[in-house]
Amino acid sequence: MFLEKLELQGFKSFVDKTEILFGGGITGVIGPNGCGKTNVSDAIRWVMGEQSARQLRGDSMEDVIFSGSPKRKPLGLAEVHITLRNDRGVLPTEYSEVTISRRVFRSGMSEYFLNKTPCRLKDIRDLFFDTGMGSHAYSVIERQMVDHVLSDNSGHRRFLFEEASGITKYKARKKEALAKLEATEGDLTRLNDIVFEIERELRALARQVAKARRHQRLREEVRDLDLELTAGHVEALRRREIESRDQWQEETVRREGVAAALGALEAGLNDQKLALLELERELTTAQGGLRDREAAAEAAAMRERMQETVGREREAVERRTALAAERDAAQNAAEAAEHDLAAVDAELRGRRDLATERKQLSLDLFSTEGEKRGACERIRERQSSLAERRDAAAARRAELESRVADLGRRLEAGVAGRRDLEVEREEAERTVSEVAASIEALAASVRESAAALAKRREVAAAAESRLKTLLELKREFEGVSEGVKALMGAGRRPAGVLGVVADVLEVPALYLDALEASLGEASAFVLVEDRAALTRALERLRGLDLGRATLVDLASLAPVAPPAIPEGEGVVGRASEVVRCGDRFRPLVERLLGSVVVVLNRETASRLAAGAEGGLRFVSLDGEVWERGRVRAGSAKSLSGLLHREMEIRDLSGQLADETLAIEAQERELLALESGRARLLADRAAAEAEVELRRVALEALVREREAAERESQWAVAESEDRGREVAAVEAELETLARALQQAEEELAAFQRELDQARAQLADLDGAVNALESRRDTGSKRAQEAREKLLALSRDEGEWQAEWARAEQTRRELEAGLSARAAERGASHSQIEEIEAEISGLSAGLTGLLEGESSQRERVVELQKGFAALRTAVQAAEEEARGRRFEHTELAELLHQLELARVQARGELDRTFERLRSEYQMDPESWTPEPPEAGFDDAAVRRQLEEARQKLQTLGAVNLLALEEYTKKKERHSFLVQQRSDLTSARVQLLEAIEKINVTASQLFSETFVKVQEHFRDIFKTLFEGGDAELRMVGEDPLECEIEIAAKPRGKHLQSISLMSGGERALTAIALLFAIYLVKPSPFCLLDEVDAPLDDANVDRFLSMLERFSAKTQFIVITHNKRTMEAAGSLYGVTMEELGVSKLVSVRFESSSNGQGASRELQEVGVG
Repeated sequence: MFLEKLELQGFKSFVDKTEILFGGGITGVIGPNGCGKTNVSDAIRWVMGEQSARQLRGDSMEDVIFSGSPKRKPLGLAEVHITLRNDRGVLPTEYSEVTISRRVFRSGMSEYFLNKTPCRLKDIRDLFFDTGMGSHAYSVIERQMVDHVLSDNSGHRRFLFEEASGITKYKARKKEALAKLEATEGDLTRLNDIVFEIERELRALARQVAKARRHQRLREEVRDLDLELTAGHVEALRRREIESRDQWQEETVRREGVAAALGALEAGLNDQKLALLELERELTTAQGGLRDREAAAEAAAMRERMQETVGREREAVERRTALAAERDAAQNAAEAAEHDLAAVDAELRGRRDLATERKQLSLDLFSTEGEKRGACERIRERQSSLAERRDAAAARRAELESRVADLGRRLEAGVAGRRDLEVEREEAERTVSEVAASIEALAASVRESAAALAKRREVAAAAESRLKTLLELKREFEGVSEGVKALMGAGRRPAGVLGVVADVLEVPALYLDALEASLGEASAFVLVEDRAALTRALERLRGLDLGRATLVDLASLAPVAPPAIPEGEGVVGRASEVVRCGDRFRPLVERLLGSVVVVLNRETASRLAAGAEGGLRFVSLDGEVWERGRVRAGSAKSLSGLLHREMEIRDLSGQLADETLAIEAQERELLALESGRARLLADRAAAEAEVELRRVALEALVREREAAERESQWAVAESEDRGREVAAVEAELETLARALQQAEEELAAFQRELDQARAQLADLDGAVNALESRRDTGSKRAQEAREKLLALSRDEGEWQAEWARAEQTRRELEAGLSARAAERGASHSQIEEIEAEISGLSAGLTGLLEGESSQRERVVELQKGFAALRTAVQAAEEEARGRRFEHTELAELLHQLELARVQARGELDRTFERLRSEYQMDPESWTPEPPEAGFDDAAVRRQLEEARQKLQTLGAVNLLALEEYTKKKERHSFLVQQRSDLTSARVQLLEAIEKINVTASQLFSETFVKVQEHFRDIFKTLFEGGDAELRMVGEDPLECEIEIAAKPRGKHLQSISLMSGGERALTAIALLFAIYLVKPSPFCLLDEVDAPLDDANVDRFLSMLERFSAKTQFIVITHNKRTMEAAGSLYGVTMEELGVSKLVSVRFESSSNGQGASRELQEVGVG
């Protein structure tokens, strides 16, 4: 695998698209200082994921974009492509050629591509994990990296070792696991809080549920009692409804009979009313004849009025004729006045035309005067505008001068602010250093806590292993006879077998050896509960034929009185009294240990045994058993050791429990320390951000100062411009003043001419006024004539109207006479009689009066008959009214019955609606059972009232509590399960972190050992002797510091800080090549690493490059001629155009072409 190609465009000084092809072996990149060689190294680091602008020698990522030159504009983006040949499968991808691209825009947006496919930065970093390649790996080594590798801060060295050992991905996984662990613990804490709160709510809801259930029982009781009462009420309402309907039907029949009788009565009444109408018509006819006679008298009077009207009509005609003559005379006078008026109007029009001409002349003069006056006003306005402009320019100039002064003060304040910001930045940097020290201290605490935790886990694991072994021995009954094993083995124990003696005794640790020695083989005696069990056990032993065993029947053991024991110094007590057991086993213990006395030491046992009687035995605390004339020494463990095993099992169980609690406490402490370390890391990041913020603020302040200086310069220039503008305006104002004086002189001449025209116009106006006066006089005379003519016409019209009214009256009287004649009848003889009577009105008036009297008598008779018949009709109507009243009462009764039925139905409906709303039942399908005999309505009502009072006493009830309780319970179960899952996940994460730590520690340690060996060898090669070593400072390989100690030939072992620059460079190169021997990177870029080396050391350095070039491709940026000679191909970087880098390549075909290559190098300007 090797680096095949690098493409740059717009990256720093490489503005044009540049392609660099790399071959195997050593490739050199050369060029004068400042031409952009190191930009090649920056491009490789940048495209591989470098995120620090400082590492790329910039302030922000925007600085990698070509920023322009004297001849070229700045670009908007920069992009770099790097192509790797993956023929050995170093990169975890199936492609044999991998192209990685990165692009950045001035907007700050970045893009990453993997084989032209958009991807994330994480994808690129994951691709280079543990390959030795990457933006911070040892595939790119700069001169400053040599200093970092040898600096007092061992972090850079650690990173190289971590990359070489392949634990980078493990650390990344551990970081992710720790983040997940922190999130899990946070979730677990929150979940515990939620579970606690839900449990509290469940307790409250449980009380509400009990209250709700009681409420439901009372409500059901109220419902049953209410339905029981409602059933009787519904039955009564239904009876009322049926009774009302039946009575309504009966009254309806009765009302129909009354209606029939009323119909017959009204029919007779109608006949009487018809007869009454006939009589009324006859009476009307008689009364009409009487009115005809009265009308005849009235007609005679009308004829007299008509004679008067004819006389008035003749008078009106005569008056109208006289008025017509007067009107003709007035008409002539009016025409003469009109003629005189026309002559005056003609003369007046002539004068007016002349006045109009003079007015037009005046208007023209006035217009010209206005133009001149407007010109003067415009000149004055221009003067005013220029004056304002002059004043504004002067004010702006004063403002700019004030601005310049303000900017000066701002610059001074900026200097003070810069000092303050620098102080704040220094304080923030100190804070970073302090937090870093705290992090280191906390890291040491974490390492100590982790080490303590590991030790506790080892102790716990050993105790657990030992406990498992002991339990397994106990389960298999190791240390006892085969017969006991046969009886007590798993699945083979007969019924009634209780165990062995050692199982039922509890012995204090102080007396364990003494009791173990005293019991001897008795500790393995098998205990059975009765005779039957004993028989079964014996049969089992005989059947198995596996050995012998001692069996003890507890039921057959009777209490025995223990013998007396001596007292005195050194006597502890009876052995049976220092052990604890159940009451059922006490007789056994007395038999086995009642004659055993526990003493402190051998001397006491020996002394008491010499004079002992009654079979007493004396046992010392160290397990020696003395009897009179006999002693048994040595440990009882050689016999069975069962008591010791039981004691150890109990001790280990307790110890394991204690260690488990201690481990959990230690884990919590470790997690707390890790959390504290994470917080400190966050604090450090915040402090570093504060430092960065202050740096940015300082840069902003510098930019602001530069902007203020530019603005000050601009303000000075602008002030000078405003001064020049004021001068120009003053000159223009002088010119306008002269123009204004000339315009005012012309205006005065036009005003004199205008005054003359106005005087002539005034004379014409006087003549016109005289003519208008004459015209007004003539017009007045003509108007008077017209008014007189009009008055005469009006009088003529009035007499014409009077004549017309008289004519109308005459016609109306004639029409009245004709109408009266028609009213008297159609008989011609009667008309003639009336006419004769009218013509002789005075003579025949008496006859008319006599005819009228007879006619009046006829009318009176008819009126009497009419009154009698009307009385009869009234009586019939009275009877009809009685019938109608009866009919109305029946209708009212029917209405009341219908109302009662409707009320019953309405109350039924309301009852049914209440049942629907209160009990959610369907009343239509409800068939209430009739009340049983002896139903006590009052008692049921009391019960209902009591139940309702109880229901009310409960107060507010949460009827949703049952549903809420069920939901809360389900949620509680769900959350408890989640909590269990999170707890399991936490344990798994801790196990994963522990596994990662173990694996990473092992890989790191193995790599360190290998690198240390190669480092010594390469150091000796480069220094031609001497010695060097690497040391890990600290117990934890993942957190320890790495120190380098070197001893060049002829010198003592010393710290690398005391070495010269060349020695330091060779030492760093030795370390890098040692890492390459353990895990070589496919390619390595060396940026002026050989600069501090002399010729001899350069030769040794180049020999190392030749040695490693078989497996690693080297790209060397150098100024050293020896290094150039060793390169297989060279790329020269030049800057023919200022600010733009250009590439020239030279390839060496063989070593014999060295001179030609040197000449080529000289041609491209490399020295």
